[in-house]
Amino acid sequence: MVTQVDILFSFGGSTTRVLIGTGLLSDGSAFSEIGVRSRAFVLSDSNVWERCGPAVGKSLIDAGWRVESMVIPPGELSKTLERVAEVYEKLARFSLGRDGLIVAVGGGVVTDLAGFIAATWMRGVTSAYVPTTLEADIDACIGGKTGVNWNATKNLIGVFHHPRLVVVDARCLSTVSDRDLSAGMAESIKHALLAGEDDFAWHEANADAVLARDDETLVRLIDRNLRIKAGFVARDPFEQLGHRDALNLGHTIGHGIEAACGFNLRHGECVALGLVAACWISERMGLLPGETVERVVALLARFRLPIRLPSTVDESEIMNHLRRDKKFRDGNMRFVLLESPGRHVVRSDVAETMVRDAIASLQPG
Repeated sequence: MVTQVDILFSFGGSTTRVLIGTGLLSDGSAFSEIGVRSRAFVLSDSNVWERCGPAVGKSLIDAGWRVESMVIPPGELSKTLERVAEVYEKLARFSLGRDGLIVAVGGGVVTDLAGFIAATWMRGVTSAYVPTTLEADIDACIGGKTGVNWNATKNLIGVFHHPRLVVVDARCLSTVSDRDLSAGMAESIKHALLAGEDDFAWHEANADAVLARDDETLVRLIDRNLRIKAGFVARDPFEQLGHRDALNLGHTIGHGIEAACGFNLRHGECVALGLVAACWISERMGLLPGETVERVVALLARFRLPIRLPSTVDESEIMNHLRRDKKFRDGNMRFVLLESPGRHVVRSDVAETMVRDAIASLQPG
């Protein structure tokens, strides 16, 4: 029998219950303990709805909720204020009040969008997430960050709003594409690098079982990741003290790549490239041994993640986006770098020339 996990996380006065296992959507028990059961609005995307949406809807109805739903196009282009306004119109017609529930069923785009809407509708209503991609299972579903894209900048408008409940059913991953499963592993490898050698070695030892989608291994993988991330979030729930900076490992250049390619690469694929670049900078600055860099690159490749930029991505365009990053000041960038698995450092003296060289090192050939 596959392990079932029930965790209660506390973040800055908010409590998030996380259920991890298989078959969690088979009845209404997962949603039966969320306050007054009145109206629940389910937001999903067209890639996910058919395989997971009806089960979530039935589970909510079984728990006593009156349910309405909306399906949006997949991808970052749906994270706009215009889309938010469309959902507000739906919520108004559905008469969803302060005692209502907004449920996100999907990946990080859907949880970002639904969380933002839950935080702003009537000054805040309860939210619940049913993540359906590995990336959302292990990263986006906790932490409280919500947001939409604006002015060609990812998550420029957002607010912190922690979900009351997260239901992670590993069986939702059975129909996720190989590419999306691999993309999720970039965040997992990032967490392992922050946590320490034991977690990094666990990934090396269990790569085949993860790629084979073994249920027990996936439950353990998700559990490990959420506990690692929760440790950083609990120390800095509203990202004011700097403790959560570590979670940006691989994301500085990764976000630049994501914007430069017009969001045509998966977020995790961009993070993988960002991790390679961050390790390259760490080695050049005398922080990280070359052998560790080789292990990181080998593990990313083992999970079928890119370690070289596609030829269609313009180096100069990446730099243009990085210069708009709030971490860029006076010709230097603020970076999370590695000294070893489990030991990171935040440096504000990474010169633009070194960033440019790191991006150049990602070029094929």
